[in-house]
Amino acid sequence: MKPLSIMKKTILAAALALVGSLSCQAQVTTDPVGFVSITVLAKSDASLGVPLARPNEFQGVVQSISGNVITLAGTPGWTASQFVYVAGTQPKTYFARIDSGANEGLIATITANDTSSVTVTVPTGDSLSGILTNAANGTGDTISIAPYWTLGTLIPGAAAGTQVLLYSTTQAGINLSASAIYFSNGTDWYQNATLSDDVILVASQGFTLRNNTVNPITFSITGSVPMATNRLVVGTLAASKQQDQRIFFNSPVPEYVGNTGLGTSPGDQLLIFNNSLSGENQSANVILVWTGSKWNNGGTDVTNTYQLQPGSSYVLRKAPSASPSTVVTSHLQSYLQ
Repeated sequence: MKPLSIMKKTILAAALALVGSLSCQAQVTTDPVGFVSITVLAKSDASLGVPLARPNEFQGVVQSISGNVITLAGTPGWTASQFVYVAGTQPKTYFARIDSGANEGLIATITANDTSSVTVTVPTGDSLSGILTNAANGTGDTISIAPYWTLGTLIPGAAAGTQVLLYSTTQAGINLSASAIYFSNGTDWYQNATLSDDVILVASQGFTLRNNTVNPITFSITGSVPMATNRLVVGTLAASKQQDQRIFFNSPVPEYVGNTGLGTSPGDQLLIFNNSLSGENQSANVILVWTGSKWNNGGTDVTNTYQLQPGSSYVLRKAPSASPSTVVTSHLQSYLQ
């Protein structure tokens, strides 16, 4: 990724502004702000992702890493457990994101913090190994801390009966049903009788919004434009079997499928759903196949012609592998190149 101080920041999705510069102290830069509007037809499903982030609450430099504890340079000025979720008291679940170097785009959930360090849970298949630190390398990689979107912050006050379907990342197989379903009562989100406003929407995972009402639903997302590369862990969970994974490419502008890095093994498929069609439990209307060097739609090479749309999510169907395996794929969004 190009240094923030010299990188041109333009995007067609919204009017953007950039203020400040990165610091190892407890300061926060203002990333470009974007706006995305999403409409879900009546009595219909839409496969969605969140292409804009909630604002950073800290940016700094990595001083050292020990196990899953990341210590920041300087004096961040935090209070103990500042970034720890507490139901009914502290509704935000935070993540740390690496913003430079070989691990750029890595997002890890914060489970504890003291005055200058955070303890994180790294996604299975990814690693903190390779992150540069002041202590070991002289100059550490940059890091940001921000809260995840939640059901209550992304779609507050959704029409009564609206549902969000989330999907497991640990269930083997294809054509997987939702592992959790939440509904809106018009004010809050619930799973059965359990209040669920604070349920997080993980940055790289897709979800389904089901509009059970007789009118279209339109909601808007205003947030920070991603300024770190899109990074995903993809793979298979059972030997010699295909694996479905709900994903999206983290960009608020259309991206050519060849600029996503989503194909990692010949035979990988990308199942694409048309959110402008009505109906629930829709099948994919386009299936792209990765040959190892290009994406084909039928027999046509669409690598540099087919665009993935901001706010839409997809099913990545991984080709079988002899044994369960994962791979980290990362690719810089077009507006950062």
